[in-house]
Amino acid sequence: MMQTMPRLLKIKLPKSQSAFLWGPRKTGKTTFLRATFPDSLNHDLLQTDLFLEFVKRPFLLREQLLDEIHWLMENKVPGKRIL
Repeated sequence: MMQTMPRLLKIKLPKSQSAFLWGPRKTGKTTFLRATFPDSLNHDLLQTDLFLEFVKRPFLLREQLLDEIHWLMENKVPGKRIL
């Protein structure tokens, strides 16, 4: 049985905020997100059928995830920055 290491990452987002979490494989990203945001939308692009669906129809990803981020970038909402 593998031991779970304590995580140093702390994310506090308002309900209406979005975030992307990138990092190397097998570092606990999915475990962290499921524990911290159990009701959030997430996509595992290692699932071949899901990945291929987004490759064939990229607008699906944009519709589901990127609309809010794009809007923030275009409108430069005060107090919110995308880095």
